[in-house]
Amino acid sequence: MIAARQETIRSRGLNAWPEDGENDLTHIRAIHVALQALSDTLVMTHPIYDLRLSVRADFNPRMAYYFALGDYEQADLQLISEYVVAGDRVMECGGGAGITGSFAGIQSGNPVTVVEPNDRLYEQIRRTFEANGQEVEIIEAAVVPDDFGRDELTFGIHDEYWWSSALAPERGDHVLQKKAIGLAVLLENLYPTVLILDIEGGEVGLFPTALPECLRAIMIEIHTPDIGDMATAEIVNHITSLGFLVKRILAQTWLFTR
Repeated sequence: MIAARQETIRSRGLNAWPEDGENDLTHIRAIHVALQALSDTLVMTHPIYDLRLSVRADFNPRMAYYFALGDYEQADLQLISEYVVAGDRVMECGGGAGITGSFAGIQSGNPVTVVEPNDRLYEQIRRTFEANGQEVEIIEAAVVPDDFGRDELTFGIHDEYWWSSALAPERGDHVLQKKAIGLAVLLENLYPTVLILDIEGGEVGLFPTALPECLRAIMIEIHTPDIGDMATAEIVNHITSLGFLVKRILAQTWLFTR
């Protein structure tokens, strides 16, 4: 199954997400039953990378299934494996379950800073980093453009967290107000060499007019289906105007380097 899935990933091209077939749904239902039976934490191992995921009974079975197949955040993990090197200082905006940030910490050997507004994810992020022997600092806030003009952001939280977004918060399962911090402020305070961004459409207008010299790589998931092709072009053109070149595009993740 893993080998077949890797071939599917290669043939999928720029499409970002797996589509559930009937066999997938059968396995997801079985994993749901297995997770519900857990009385403690289970540590799953990624089939491709030296990476672990700590799950409990309330963990999303669909995510667990695709992690086990090597089809969860596969583009980001591949780019991290190729471009994050020992000694890098990584800042990740949009932490998810902590999988990509923890893997970046494995590659760099340094603690990672995760900026994440969804308070439902903090415990999961810490468990994932702990399972991989990594350290993490969580900044409990949303990253916003520096001219955002407000101290808080309205954020829509979905039970399936990857749909959580500030683009249409009213569509979430519930809404929260979260502290907002400008990207330039974060970069100035943390001085990262690698910036990883996956903020579900919040990348529009995010980047300041200058970036610190220490920043050598930007890995950003640009959500073109949500923001449109013109906004995507504006983001790419702005980043390249700041001295970066497009190095790779995998699924919807763009890698820029100086």
